[in-house]
Order: sequence, then C-alpha cells, then structure tokens
Amino acid sequence: MSRAKQLLENYYINIWNATYINSEVAHHTKQFIPSIHHRLSISLWPNYIITQFLTNHGCFRTYLHRINKAPSPLCNCPEKSPQTARHLLTECSLYSRDRPRVLTTQTLPQLLKFHINTVAVTNFISNIFRTLQE
Repeated sequence: MSRAKQLLENYYINIWNATYINSEVAHHTKQFIPSIHHRLSISLWPNYIITQFLTNHGCFRTYLHRINKAPSPLCNCPEKSPQTARHLLTECSLYSRDRPRVLTTQTLPQLLKFHINTVAVTNFISNIFRTLQE
C-alpha cells in the first residue's frame, strides 16, 4: 500500500509543480523557488520578513507603486533600478558595505536552500526591512 501512496503523492506533486511553473503570477517568488520540487527539498519555515522578501510584497517600492502607495518604483540608490527584494539583496549599492558575500556569489535558489537561515543573511535582511520601515 505504501508504494501506491507514494505514486499518488508523486502524481499530485507533479500536477502542483506544473500548475506553479505555468502560472503567470509569482514571478518574484519563482526566482527563489523555481519549482515545487525545489521547495520540497528545502527546510524552510519562513517568518514575516522572509515571506516579504520571497513575495516582493511589503515596503518595496515596486510593490508600493503597483498599489498606488508610492510615486515611483525606483530605488533611491545611484543605480535607480526598480526597488525589488532581489535588487536590495543582491545589487543595491546602498547596502553593498553590509551585504554578505554569499548574496552575490550564489543563485537565489541556492541561497534559499543553504544560506537563508545563517546569521549574516538573516541580520542583513532584517536590517534592510528595518530601514524600509523608517
């Protein structure tokens, strides 16, 4: 019976994965979690702040601009890039001094799988979030 249960579970995971991959939403989340198989392979218990970064919701200007709460989606940095969670985590020069090296050397799926719960990354993300709240 356990073999049948495993086959059924795999069947539904594959359907879920296909639905997720083919969905026209969650573009930002897919940068971190490219597939349901990847999500199931990681030990992740996201808190409020991590969820904000994974979904690009919260105080990021691209999101605030989309919901008409900010006049522009652009970051205050010299690059004037759209202010997304990814931009702040990996590119924004305003945070370059404090950015852990792993955020520029690993892909986002690898970062989520192996480094998201490290002290350096957690503190960096919390610092960005705190700054955005001001």
